[in-house]
Amino acid sequence: MEINGKTRLIGLMGNPVEHTLSPVIHNGISERMGIASVYMPFQVEADDVGEAVKGAYGLNVLGMNVTVPHKNAVKEFLVDIDDAASHIGAVNTLVRVEEKHGYKGYNTDMMGLRRQMKEDGVGLLGRTVVVLGAGGAAKAVVYMCILEGAAKVYLLNRTLAKAEEIAKQMNTLQQNGKIHGEVNETRNTIEEKDEMGQEVQKYTMVIPMELKNYTSIEEENLIVFQATSIGLSPNADQVVLEDVTFYKKVEIGIDLIYNPATTRFMQLVMEQGGKAYNALKMLLYQGVIAYELWHDIKVPQDIVEDIYVDLKRKVYPKDNYVLIGFMGSGKTTFGKALAKHCSMEFLDTDEYIEKQAGKTIAQIFAEDGEEAFRQIETKTLETLRDSLHNTVIATGGGMPLRRENARLLKEIGTVCYLTATSKEIYDRVKDDSKRPLLQSENPYERICSLMKERKPLYEAACDKVVDTNSNEIEEIIGAILGKDN
Repeated sequence: MEINGKTRLIGLMGNPVEHTLSPVIHNGISERMGIASVYMPFQVEADDVGEAVKGAYGLNVLGMNVTVPHKNAVKEFLVDIDDAASHIGAVNTLVRVEEKHGYKGYNTDMMGLRRQMKEDGVGLLGRTVVVLGAGGAAKAVVYMCILEGAAKVYLLNRTLAKAEEIAKQMNTLQQNGKIHGEVNETRNTIEEKDEMGQEVQKYTMVIPMELKNYTSIEEENLIVFQATSIGLSPNADQVVLEDVTFYKKVEIGIDLIYNPATTRFMQLVMEQGGKAYNALKMLLYQGVIAYELWHDIKVPQDIVEDIYVDLKRKVYPKDNYVLIGFMGSGKTTFGKALAKHCSMEFLDTDEYIEKQAGKTIAQIFAEDGEEAFRQIETKTLETLRDSLHNTVIATGGGMPLRRENARLLKEIGTVCYLTATSKEIYDRVKDDSKRPLLQSENPYERICSLMKERKPLYEAACDKVVDTNSNEIEEIIGAILGKDN
């Protein structure tokens, strides 16, 4: 990205900030959308929060994220604050307000969780929810439950006083009409009395409870939010509640931890037949929403999905190598050599598909058509995504042509685009009668045309480009492994 006098600065203030993933989100969006802004993390001491906010405005900083431990302290240095952030008591996003000569505070953590849940098809209207924990994250979850119209929220915490404080505040805000959301319109359409003549509940009941009293919750089909830091890597075997009888009542479990990918809490939910989600999408969406507030734009969903893959690769790195490229580029030959050199497994996706389908690729093309085959490729990648480790994967020449396939390949491992000249490719494949796409009067011309068409798609899908014209196996293995750098 070119940085010049028109480049705007956005950033993060907190302490510590060394391990933040936010630059992956914001710089990734700017790069893909061609927006001249750069995101930087800044370590700010507790005593310097006010000066940091004032200095950021003076330096024409477009906007800032705020992370621990400053989400509460920063409020007094703002010229305005969004209602939700005010009620939650935490600000994580500062948006520049020129006319007021300062920043307005928002809480996009809660907004991000809402967007994640909508994408995952999880609705809270009329549901019974359990929130484990009574810290800042739990408070934001309770507020979201109210906005979304949950019927009842049990707030469980080891220290009852903290849960009681949140419950009292949220119940009072509701009674005073201070919490407004889309759900109000939904609730207002409900008849005031049900068929039994009883008044319909119009507020979310927030009920504080000591954690040890969880067995008194009688409802089933619960939606449970794990809002503590228990289970965070490297303590992945820890969990707030271990009792299997509790998890038998859980329909959906959402852990606000995203590392590890599957926490002990999530395992317990799934073992009893429930669905479980981590909060990596929440991290993604809170950043996307902040970016949209700063730049007054809507980030396209295609770019959001690309950034999500970037995050997963950063948080959950894979030890696989994925080889893409045109037919005859050497994916199988050099892939097998690489696997042997590194003591890795080898998998050819075309061979895997043929084995699963019980017929050749040529037969699939002839009987079902190319589009059907491309769909099979996508389903194959979805199947292999989480099961392959320490493996070299050679893909079919058309595998990265679909954008969803390109994303899946990057989730599987480091993607290397093997390339060669059209003449070299022709010499390698000209005698192979099994290639469906070469069934033409002029195979060489067909190769040139397809290579030109696919080249930008291969380049967009890969992490590195490796020239295989030399046919020198050791040289090409070195290039794939990065030993040429």
